[in-house]
Amino acid sequence: MIYYAAFPPELVFEGQASYQPQYRRIPFSRGQIIAETIAPGSLRIVGLISSDVQDYLQPQFQPGRIIELLPKEIG
Repeated sequence: MIYYAAFPPELVFEGQASYQPQYRRIPFSRGQIIAETIAPGSLRIVGLISSDVQDYLQPQFQPGRIIELLPKEIG
């Protein structure tokens, strides 16, 4: 990776080594969604495992999409 900026790398990448995301696998009918917990009740999609190639083209499964959980699913 090439880094070009006016700030020193130590300032920009501070805390990156200690960042440990929490991932969850959410099953659905044709596979699993891999999501990162960003807040209680909110997940961000980071990956998809599916047996149907068309699932990878669906906007609801795109990486970066935020999923809000229902109150009874939290925990």
